[in-house]
Amino acid sequence: MDVATIAQLIGSLGFPIVACIALYNMISKNEASHREETKQLSDAVNNNTIAITKLITKLGGED
Repeated sequence: MDVATIAQLIGSLGFPIVACIALYNMISKNEASHREETKQLSDAVNNNTIAITKLITKLGGED
């Protein structure tokens, strides 16, 4: 979007509405990014749990 388009939107809709739309778009993008990060962290925790379980088994751990 160029400056002229944004200025036209602000002129026709008003600044608060344009600002709310822009913030909604920004929050939606951030939410998708955080969803992917959370999935990666969950996978890392699960992999670490498997590794620790294998280490405990090899070391003759607690059962």
